[in-house]
Amino acid sequence: MTRILANLERQKRALALLEKLLGEEFSLLAKRDASGVTSLEFSIQELMRQLAGERTDLYRNYAAMDPSAKRLAQLLDRFPPEARETATALVAAMEAQEKRCSGLASRNYQMALGLYDTTKNCLDYLQSHLIPKKGVYGSRGRVDAAMPAPGRVDGRC
Repeated sequence: MTRILANLERQKRALALLEKLLGEEFSLLAKRDASGVTSLEFSIQELMRQLAGERTDLYRNYAAMDPSAKRLAQLLDRFPPEARETATALVAAMEAQEKRCSGLASRNYQMALGLYDTTKNCLDYLQSHLIPKKGVYGSRGRVDAAMPAPGRVDGRC
């Protein structure tokens, strides 16, 4: 029981850190600080990996208490009343934090996608204006076509 409660507490703290990191990521996206977002994204991914490891450990602790248990709710009746209340409060807090983190991650995704679309559209616009539309001088000093006419490639010499 103490291992399960300690694990839940660690997960709660990790989710609080994740929430802060996602908020920081949004501010870096708003500033368009690509290198800051990249380094922060590595931290977020590492934290997510550690959270997944904590969840796996939690499931192992369930199996140690009762091999048929799939959720914490199935084990709560075995906890003393004080530990049961603590576990229930931790799970409720974690669920609220997960919802907030999910909303923040979705917001960050939308922001990153919007920045990508904006950048891509700007590059497409610049590229379309860099290609000359009228005749230009070629490498031999003669007026050449801006875009060469389509031709057929023949494999024979």
